[in-house]
Amino acid sequence: TGSGKTIVAEIALLRMKKRYPKGKCVYIAPLKSLARERLKEWRKRLASPPLNWKVLELSGDTRHDTRAMNQADVLVCTPEKWDLITRGWRGTSADNVLNPANNK
Repeated sequence: TGSGKTIVAEIALLRMKKRYPKGKCVYIAPLKSLARERLKEWRKRLASPPLNWKVLELSGDTRHDTRAMNQADVLVCTPEKWDLITRGWRGTSADNVLNPANNK
């Protein structure tokens, strides 16, 4: 708390999106309340001009189809939801999200 971990994550997120504009950033928050806090803050800052990124929450309280996830630039997740989603991946789906070089 207050040590700047989120700032480091934001810098990494911006750098990754600059290098791989079509890549997805996945931010995993330890608690649903922290994920929601990040979602609200990043929707204000990242979803508005000039970036206009789509920020999507993935937690136990949300349901999204594959299309919404594919269109998102930033996924804000809880560990449990990310585990549930990634366990079902086979082949190229996981490669496209986890390896940004595939999305150049």
